[in-house]
Amino acid sequence: MNYGLLLLGEHAPDHVLRLACLAEAHGFQDFWFADEKFFRDPFVSLAHLAHCTTAIRLGTCVTDPFTRHPALIAMAAATLDEISQGRAVLGLGAGFSGLEAMGVQRGKTVRTLRQAIDAIRRLWADESVSVEDEAFILRDVRLDFPARRDIPILVASSGKQVLRLAGEVADEVMLGDLGSSAVLTPALAEVERGAAKAGRSAGTMNRIARLNLVLSEDLGAARAAVHPWILAYLWHTYPDWSRLLDYTPDWEERLRPLKDFIAVRGGKPRNVGDRQEVLHFGPLLPDRLVRRYALSGPTSDIVDQIREIAACGVTQVTLYPTPLPGQTGESVLQEFFEHVLPRT
Repeated sequence: MNYGLLLLGEHAPDHVLRLACLAEAHGFQDFWFADEKFFRDPFVSLAHLAHCTTAIRLGTCVTDPFTRHPALIAMAAATLDEISQGRAVLGLGAGFSGLEAMGVQRGKTVRTLRQAIDAIRRLWADESVSVEDEAFILRDVRLDFPARRDIPILVASSGKQVLRLAGEVADEVMLGDLGSSAVLTPALAEVERGAAKAGRSAGTMNRIARLNLVLSEDLGAARAAVHPWILAYLWHTYPDWSRLLDYTPDWEERLRPLKDFIAVRGGKPRNVGDRQEVLHFGPLLPDRLVRRYALSGPTSDIVDQIREIAACGVTQVTLYPTPLPGQTGESVLQEFFEHVLPRT
């Protein structure tokens, strides 16, 4: 099993650097920086890390073609690749952070992602590109500097349609917040359907599961730390819960207080910071649902869960360390390095 480290932009640059160097020193393959709006910028942060690391790949996880124009994404990723001497990975997704706050409307998500990926690759290939999409326009645009043509493009999602798109057009896929065979198996089946459409196999792709990591012998505290992340995601996807891979009809009644909150509050979360607004709904979430979304609990449980994930055909687990009171990101990672990594 390979590993990656994901951070949001809430950390100061020197803290990000320490964590990235720790991950690289322990053989992690990738370092991912989330494009959470109103946090620190991912491309600037990754460029900083490029000068202080030597081997680990550096990627966005993820940016999107709705809040960032694909031409600017192509420029930024190619510049990062140049600075890092070929270590850049471009992670793309449908996005949600900042959409509502900036008044950005998503229309045909899959079509826009497809067109953006095609345009970015053509720009890297030194082509002149013209595109008329609902979300962006390009009129005879080309990059004015040489770019590596084969910078890997990763598509991240937990939605069926985007997972199929990933299998069809992406180099790599990231399965967002899916951490058990109950959800990974159908998710990877969607990726395979897309790959088959393109005449290839998903087995040739890097298949990554992205999960929060909460390490504690106190299972209740570990799972409670994940509650706000899951609730914010449910808020974001409402009312389309039936499309989620782990949906069961009992959600409708069990999560009725959350539904009532959304009806009164309206809108969508602006970014992950809004998860605090739904924190008090945590007791509504059953333990089986929490386990599907995160690695949380004692090290022995985490080892078992990673082995289950690997058996599904996942090639990398990307970790977002989530410290409990009295812990730090460094201490969570150190415990993982010492007590989990040797057993997986």
